[in-house]
Amino acid sequence: MKTTSGPATFTPWEDIDRVDPSVYTDEAAWEDEQRVFATGWNFLAHESEIPNPGDFVVRYILRDSIIVCRGKDGVVRAFFNVCRHRGMQVCRAEIGNTKRFTCPYHGWLYDTTGRLTSLPLERPFFAADGLDRERYSLRELPVMEIIEGFVFGSLDPGVAALEAFLGDYLWYLRIHTRRDPAGLEVIGEPQRWLVQANWKIGAENFMGDSYHAQYTHRSVFEIGLHPNTASDFKGTGRRNGVHVNAGPGTMAFARQSAAERGYPDPMTTMFERSLPAEQARLLLHDGPYWPTRGHLFPNLSLLNAGARTSEDNLVPFLNLRLWRPLSAGVTEVWSWVLVERSASAEFKELSARAYTLTFGTTGTEEQDDVENFTSMQRGLYGRASTAIDQVLVMGRGVDQTHTAVDWSGPGHAVGTTYTDSGNRYFHYLYRQARRVDEQPG
Repeated sequence: MKTTSGPATFTPWEDIDRVDPSVYTDEAAWEDEQRVFATGWNFLAHESEIPNPGDFVVRYILRDSIIVCRGKDGVVRAFFNVCRHRGMQVCRAEIGNTKRFTCPYHGWLYDTTGRLTSLPLERPFFAADGLDRERYSLRELPVMEIIEGFVFGSLDPGVAALEAFLGDYLWYLRIHTRRDPAGLEVIGEPQRWLVQANWKIGAENFMGDSYHAQYTHRSVFEIGLHPNTASDFKGTGRRNGVHVNAGPGTMAFARQSAAERGYPDPMTTMFERSLPAEQARLLLHDGPYWPTRGHLFPNLSLLNAGARTSEDNLVPFLNLRLWRPLSAGVTEVWSWVLVERSASAEFKELSARAYTLTFGTTGTEEQDDVENFTSMQRGLYGRASTAIDQVLVMGRGVDQTHTAVDWSGPGHAVGTTYTDSGNRYFHYLYRQARRVDEQPG
């Protein structure tokens, strides 16, 4: 498959060049945009977090608390964390293993398949012959699907099938999930922290902003913690890489090999043997091109980066990140470290350390980004600031010879990661989801 794309090719999102700041601050907009989450697919968990019968985690879709549990029969299910009697939360631990969930209000018991198994004083105070247990089981999420080990759910029973929703983006997701035949696994529990900023600000940063790296993270490059690929222009005035808009998401690729990203030779060999020929050729031979940042609309991000855990040891990590909106101006960040299951114990430990140093809760680059996010939000709250549109013009009007690229993957590919194309694409998807068509005034 060959796709040659660039500004000369018509794409509806390229018409979006301005953003009304009120989408980040207005409470009415926040209330309206909740349909984006209520009617779409939401990432809940990775299967490796609940490998054994009775394992569970508690996750959220907006304000709805969801129990994701592997039942005693080995099947993964998702339930609303709500007792069928009076609405009490039946599970108040965030993660664990159990044989049953017991409502702390009146003692109703549910097993790991969600079935009501017993309740105090059932006879004769509820029914002479007892309650219909099936009728009062925990209410399951309307739709839940697992793809490539990722557990997604939706509040909308009429939502399109997950694979259809992912579309061309699935091709790129599988670059991460299928380079090890054993798949990926989560290291430890997700880190969580609050950011005083709108959820879209962080999401957009991963969706399409490579431009900030050379300046925001300059100190990290200067001390050698993170390799500086941001300044690799090669005299062309463009970053050495490719940005792709595909399906409901984006992916950025750096022109680097897996070895240059820090993967040891045995893992690189495994990648080549495991991936389909087209993907293996792209990653290991054509460019080679290695995936760096990615985002799945609305609020799930991926970052395949690296850091030096010692002076001569560059170690890669794969960071999975969820931007959970709590209000127009507050976001709860959930952050996981994923690693190839077949990797050595030493590699897994070092990979987790590399993540912690850079994009963990107090990581060097995470602190850089959070300062940007919160400062931007503070500025947007100004009375006059709300009348100043943001501009998304980077990469528009650039000669096509600098931006077109022959690309072996699906989607719309641009031969640079220094472009606002991904952010224009984000707001195109956002307006579609909110059913908002107009440009800001």
